[in-house]
Parts: sequence; structure tokens; C-alpha cells
Amino acid sequence: MKVAITYHEDFSKHGFSVLKDRIRPSYEALLESGLIDGDEIQIIKPETTPLSLVEQAHSPMHMQNMSTDPYRDVAILSAGSVMVAAELVASGQAHYAFAYTGTAGHHASRGGCWGFCYFNDVAITIIKLRQLGLDRFLIVDVDPHFGDGTRDFFKDDPNVLHINFHSGSGQNYDGNGNNYDIGLGFDANDTQFLDALKSALELAKDFDFQLAFVIFGHDSHEDDYGGFNLTFKAYPRMAQIIKDYVGDKGLVFVLSGGSCAHVAERVVPDVIRILAGR
Repeated sequence: MKVAITYHEDFSKHGFSVLKDRIRPSYEALLESGLIDGDEIQIIKPETTPLSLVEQAHSPMHMQNMSTDPYRDVAILSAGSVMVAAELVASGQAHYAFAYTGTAGHHASRGGCWGFCYFNDVAITIIKLRQLGLDRFLIVDVDPHFGDGTRDFFKDDPNVLHINFHSGSGQNYDGNGNNYDIGLGFDANDTQFLDALKSALELAKDFDFQLAFVIFGHDSHEDDYGGFNLTFKAYPRMAQIIKDYVGDKGLVFVLSGGSCAHVAERVVPDVIRILAGR
């Protein structure tokens, strides 16, 4: 298949309260878009991530703290969605993937979490992929909130390049740790964001990776709660820029922040349409 979409109905039923109301509408918009053809684009129902993988990623104290949290189970299922999507791409069964989630992940560090995040879905997935023989990864976080949890995992890992957009100020590039932070301010528009994305990828052009993740938060839309001021036009352009950069290497979009149903209804199908080359 060309694009795998991992989706579970529990994301809209039991997902975090701020995030879950956009799940079902965006999924139904996807079904109504005519993109799902059962051949090139397929929907896969994920299973829960093995608890042993979550425990490898997070500290015993964090696991204990999360043991009675009401969002624990859907967060582990969300990590499973990302893991299945990445495994399908890594194995060559899909060229690209889009992973739905019921909670976000990029604010979950080894020992703590905040901001609708409980377990770091991408970090857990990378542990699994490394067990399968992959080692080098690109993470492009376009959610306007700083991906501090992901940075906690990979700040000293030279085999992971973390490009981290956020609504703060200033830019910092750590070439030794392959950490790149790009503060665009609270009201960044389409042009500012897309130009910064192109520049960041150009700076990273010499980093050799095997699979890329995009932490896809549509809270960057002008109607949503995040820190940028993007329009609907920015998202397919962003997806195309990243797709062109990744080339024939694996690419997985991971749903992150965002609460507005009407935004998700538009941008999720738009991103998947670009991945499918439609």
C-alpha cells in the first residue's frame, strides 16, 4: 500500500478531553473524501503497545504515577498506533503512514509529562524500531508548543535529528546533538513557517536517516488554540515540502495537538492526499 492510516475508535471515545472531539469528524471527513480505496490507502486498527516497551522508555516513578491515571490506557493505545504505523513503513508494507492518537506525546519525558501527553509515542516507537535494526531518525515537530519531552529523550543522541518548531523566540542549532530549535513567535504566518521549514531541512541535508516522523499538531492553525497563525493552505504545502525532502525514505505523520473539528476535517485529509500523491 502507499499510505497506511492507523485509527482506533477509542481515540474519539476515551481520548483526552481537549483533543478527542476532532478525531471522529476528521476520520469521517477522510472517509467522505474518496481517498480511501482499499488498495493504495488502507486503514489499519492498531493494538495496544506492549507495556514492556513503555517501561523501557519511561522511569519506574513515571509508570507508577500513571498507573491510576484515567488516560493511561488510551495513551498506551496511542503509542501502539504510532508503532504500528512506523512498523508498516519500516517493513516496506507502506510508503507513508498517518497515525491517529487519542493523546499527544511530545511533552512526555522519561520521568514526567504535561500538556495532554502521558507517554512519548515516538520515543517508544524508536525503541521498537531499533530492536528491528533501524538506528537513525529524523523528527520534525511542527506543533507550536516546544517538544520538551522528545528533547529529553534524544538531546544527547547523535543518531536522532530533532527539528523543533515553537511559538517562542530565537533559534538554536546544536550540531553535536543534532538538536534544532526554531522559535517563530506567537503569530507566525504561512510564509514565515514554510520558509523556516525549508531552511531547517536545508541545514539538515547532510544528516543521513532511515525514517522520519512528523509531530503534526494542527493547533498551529489560526482558529485553533496553539501559538501560530497558519491558514489551511499551509498544511498541504508543509506535507509536500517534507515528503520531497524525505524522498524514498520512510515517513510517518503522528497526530499531536489540536482541538477544532473543522480544522481537523480539512487538514488531515489534505495531508493524506499529499502523501498519496493525489
